[in-house]
Amino acid sequence: MLAGWVLLTLTLTSIPNPEFAPSFPGADTLAHFGFYGVAGFLFVLWRRESGRGAAAAVLSAAVFAALLGAVDEVHQRWIPGRSAELLDWVADFAGGTAGGFCAAVAASTIPFLLTRKNQPAPRAVTD
Repeated sequence: MLAGWVLLTLTLTSIPNPEFAPSFPGADTLAHFGFYGVAGFLFVLWRRESGRGAAAAVLSAAVFAALLGAVDEVHQRWIPGRSAELLDWVADFAGGTAGGFCAAVAASTIPFLLTRKNQPAPRAVTD
C-alpha cells in the first residue's frame, strides 16, 4: 500500500501545469503535508509490522519523508509549471513525521492496525 501511495504522489507531482490544484493561499503546502502525512502513516504501519519499535518507526518515517520529499522537489524543477520550493519540502517532512506519529499512536491504541503475528499474545488467565 505504501508503494502505491508513493507512486501516486510522484505521478501527481509529475503532471505539468496541474489544472486541478486548489487555488486558495497555502493549498499547495497543505497538499504536500497531507500526501506525505499519509505516506508517513503507512510507512510506520509497515515498519511496525516488521517488528520495529514505535520510536524507531517514527524516526524512519521522518527520514523517509525528508529524502523522498527532497527527491520529489528536485524532480519538480524539470516539470513545466512546477518548481522546487523549500517550504514544500518542509511540509513534506512535517507531514511525514506527523503522519508517522499518528500511526504509532493509532497502532498502540487500535490493535487491528497490526496483524496478529505482531500483536502481543493474550495473557493466560490463571485462577
